[in-house]
Amino acid sequence: MNAAAESTPSHPLQLCAHLGYQFNEFPPLDRIGVAARAGFKAIEWPSIYEYAAERLRESIDQHGVCWVQVTLPAGNAAAGEKGLAALPGREEEFGEGLQKAIHYAKVLGSRWIHPMAGVVPGWTDKVKSTYLDNLRRSIDTAKANGLKVMVEVIGRSTVPGYALGDYDIAEEVFAAFPQEDALGLLLDTYHAQTLTGDLPGLARKWAGRIAHVQIADVPGRHEPGTGAIDFDAFFAELRQCGYDGWIGCEYRPATTTLDGLRYLERFMRA
Repeated sequence: MNAAAESTPSHPLQLCAHLGYQFNEFPPLDRIGVAARAGFKAIEWPSIYEYAAERLRESIDQHGVCWVQVTLPAGNAAAGEKGLAALPGREEEFGEGLQKAIHYAKVLGSRWIHPMAGVVPGWTDKVKSTYLDNLRRSIDTAKANGLKVMVEVIGRSTVPGYALGDYDIAEEVFAAFPQEDALGLLLDTYHAQTLTGDLPGLARKWAGRIAHVQIADVPGRHEPGTGAIDFDAFFAELRQCGYDGWIGCEYRPATTTLDGLRYLERFMRA
C-alpha cells in the first residue's frame, strides 16, 4: 500500500460503488443493499437491462442510494462488442438503445447517460462521422429529457480496437462540440495512467470537462493502494481543479470487495 495511504483526508470523497466489479460475491440484486451497508451513497452498474427500471428504483429507494449514470446497451458482448455509437450500419439499434437508456435514467433519477463508442477497425472518416452523428443525437435527446452525456477513453491495450482509444481522439471529439455543457468526460484512472502516465496533469488538462471519475490502480486494475498510482495526489488535484462529483470504484478486488475497502474507508469517513 502507498505510504500516502496513512494520512487522513480533510474532505470526504463522494465514492460510488461499481456493481459490475464490486460485490460480485453476492447475487446481482443483493449488491445494492450490500453496497449501501458498506457505506456507499451511490452506485453505477452497466448491465441492468435484464431488470425492469422500476424494480431497480424500488431497490435504490429502499437502501437510500442514488444511481449516478446509465450506460446504453453495448451490443453483443459475447462477440466482443463494447458499444454501438461508432459502428456504421448500427444506427437504428443505437437509437433504440438510446431511448431505452433515457427511460432507465429518468426512472432511476440519474443525470447522465453513457453511449459507449465500440470496437472498430480504425478511426476512419466513416467511423468518426458515425460517432459524431450518434453523439449529437445523444446530446440532443439527453438535453430534451433534462440529462447529460458522458464519454470515456478506454485504452486499446485493454479493449483492442476501441474507437475512443486515446485522449487525442477525445480532444478531437470535444472540439466538434464547442461550448457544449451537456457533454463531459468520464476519466478512468486505470486507462488514463496506462495511456499517459500523468494523472494529475490529465486532470488539469480536462478541468471543467470531467463529468465522472472511475478509479483502479496500475498495474493489476485492483483497488487503490495496491499499485503505483498516488491516489492522494490525484484526489487532491481533482479538488484543486474544482471536481466534486462522484468517484466510481471500477476496480477488480484483489480478494473480496469488503476486504479491499480498507484503503477507501478513510475517505468515506472523513
